[in-house]
Amino acid sequence: MAILLSDIKVHYPGVKALDGVTVEFREGEVHGVIGENGAGKSTLMSVLSGYKRPTHGHISIDGQETTFAKAADAVGKGIALVSQEGSLIPSFSGAENITLGHEFTRFGQIVDGARALAHAGAMLARWFPGTRIDLSCPCSDLPYADQKIIEILRALSSEPRILILDEPTATLPAREKQSLWALIRAISDAGVGVVLISHFMSEVLHLSDHITALRDGRLVTTTAAAGRSERDLVEMMFSREVHDSLETAQDSLLEDELTHIDPDSIVLSCKGWRSPEFAVDEFQIAKGEIVGLIGLTGAGHFRFAGSLFDPRIARQGQLSFFDRDVSRNTCRQMMVAGAAFIPDHRMINALIADWSIRENTSLVSLRRLANTVMRFIRPDLEAQATREAAANLNVRMSSVEQKVSELSGGNKQKVSIARWLCSGVERKLFIFVEPTEGVDIHSKAEIHRVIRRLASQGAAVFIASSDLPEVTALAHRIVPFVQGRAGRPIPRSDFNEQRLIDSIAGEVA
Repeated sequence: MAILLSDIKVHYPGVKALDGVTVEFREGEVHGVIGENGAGKSTLMSVLSGYKRPTHGHISIDGQETTFAKAADAVGKGIALVSQEGSLIPSFSGAENITLGHEFTRFGQIVDGARALAHAGAMLARWFPGTRIDLSCPCSDLPYADQKIIEILRALSSEPRILILDEPTATLPAREKQSLWALIRAISDAGVGVVLISHFMSEVLHLSDHITALRDGRLVTTTAAAGRSERDLVEMMFSREVHDSLETAQDSLLEDELTHIDPDSIVLSCKGWRSPEFAVDEFQIAKGEIVGLIGLTGAGHFRFAGSLFDPRIARQGQLSFFDRDVSRNTCRQMMVAGAAFIPDHRMINALIADWSIRENTSLVSLRRLANTVMRFIRPDLEAQATREAAANLNVRMSSVEQKVSELSGGNKQKVSIARWLCSGVERKLFIFVEPTEGVDIHSKAEIHRVIRRLASQGAAVFIASSDLPEVTALAHRIVPFVQGRAGRPIPRSDFNEQRLIDSIAGEVA
């Protein structure tokens, strides 16, 4: 079986999630798919598994064109997906989840739990020999590693010809990872094709026969895995974009001159700042400085950025905010002190879709916008503050009462930033995680101007981003993270393609 996706395009307003991708997946081989956040991996898998219909393009199986109106159509053609987020029913047992959709029954109506348990047990013994799981137990009571195994067994129970594994080992301990690697090889040896999405470059190299790299929704290349190195894969994901951004970096130096870095005024510093996900021995950022945090997915830079607003994420070390120890502060205490956090996945972590722009923007400022006597929120003050902040960021809206869900991605992100600018508190520290995730080019340029302006006004700014050109265009220094450990900061004068690629590939001391 061979599945060919030809010239696949998936477009949203202002954003090309996929832009003319052509790739073929075959039975009996492991095909790795790599690319950083926003590269289009998950969208491509949604098309392959029938969860999303492409805006344009063709899908053919063994040379015969086909379409998937829904996920069940893809399953019927022998394609199964194990998503990163998981899709088990927590209250169901492992056996019930494994046999979901093709239950064993008695008399055609009564579910036969004993047969389901026996079937699930046989599948566990076949694919994960030596692994013991209580398949009669509700999945909510099982460890995450066991839940992941159950989800894979459920996908295998449909006897797929192509199995898609989206970040299957992302949160698994080392022992479970080894078991899953053995399973992937066994599945491939049994003639089933495996599409493996993983941010672990060593995993992709170790398991794959072919590797496809995506960047910004476009195909970079499909290549045989044999003879490739981890650095090769990193270059596939980044090099051309880094080169292009460095070519134009000088254009932004004039704007950088508008920033006023005060090296004697340290805003934030940390020593021995550690958690299970990251380790930073010592670091500090000054007023007016923009510091970029880079690394492959899972390298720890996003988690470190989050710990600067929620210090309780760290397990040890000291964090100081203007020479005051804030190591055990809460998010609220950091917010009151003058820190702002603009997270990734804005519709999950920052904004409330069904609320208006006014309601979302004023969330950080409710005390300031309340009546001083009755403590009720004053809609007039709320609307005025929202209009001022929205105008400052050029938010395109019909009114402050428009629902956030109706805005474009770029305008949603501007609202996520605007809430911090109308709070009445001078923000001395801004922490951005994926600041232009899923926004169009015009909005991206506007958000970059906002970040530069914040720094020019004296704020210290962190940018944790998987968009390397974005970081090189904005940052005065870059801190690379490799496997959770922060490397030596790279000053702007040393920005070059080889240095940056090597730093995130772990080849710089």
